[in-house]
Amino acid sequence: MNLNLQDKKTFQQGNKSPNYTQSSQVKNYYSELWKFEENDVDDINKLAENYYNQGNFIEAIALCHRVLRNQPNFAPAYKTLGNILQAQNKVNAAIRAYSLAIKINPKFVEAIVNLGSMFYKKGQIDEAMITYRKAINLEPNMAAAYWNLGKILEQEGRFYEAFFFQEKALEIQPDLVNNAQKNYQDSLFKKWHSQ
Repeated sequence: MNLNLQDKKTFQQGNKSPNYTQSSQVKNYYSELWKFEENDVDDINKLAENYYNQGNFIEAIALCHRVLRNQPNFAPAYKTLGNILQAQNKVNAAIRAYSLAIKINPKFVEAIVNLGSMFYKKGQIDEAMITYRKAINLEPNMAAAYWNLGKILEQEGRFYEAFFFQEKALEIQPDLVNNAQKNYQDSLFKKWHSQ
């Protein structure tokens, strides 16, 4: 298999579709790509994300460790590792992973939003709100940060502020509520079937 730069760019552009993580073709392509570019931390991290999305946490973690051995200051790998740990309900470890990603790249908005979610999960409401506001300041079009902050404010009884943030989130991403409800229903379905 001969991989040239154009093939790689074309493939990476195709990854932006929502169904790419479920495709075995993508997994196979990344596996082939990985063989030829063993030290390309971006591609290895994308493969780790693919495994994470499929629920294969052992492979995903192994790939994250491989990335971090090759490049210890690669913030996206710490975010991916944080996502895996979060999925395993290892909140403190996820906080450490997201914090390392942010220490390396203080403007890593996705890691910041995820860190806010971990603070919320631990019941550290003030830290969660501060973290979401930081994400909003860095990336004013991050719908998830507005939505999550709005949900916290709603639970705190600060309804007017909550309304403002949730409306802003829906202005940025109108299908946010539908996606959130679908993801919640999917997780309940998986949980129910695993019992």
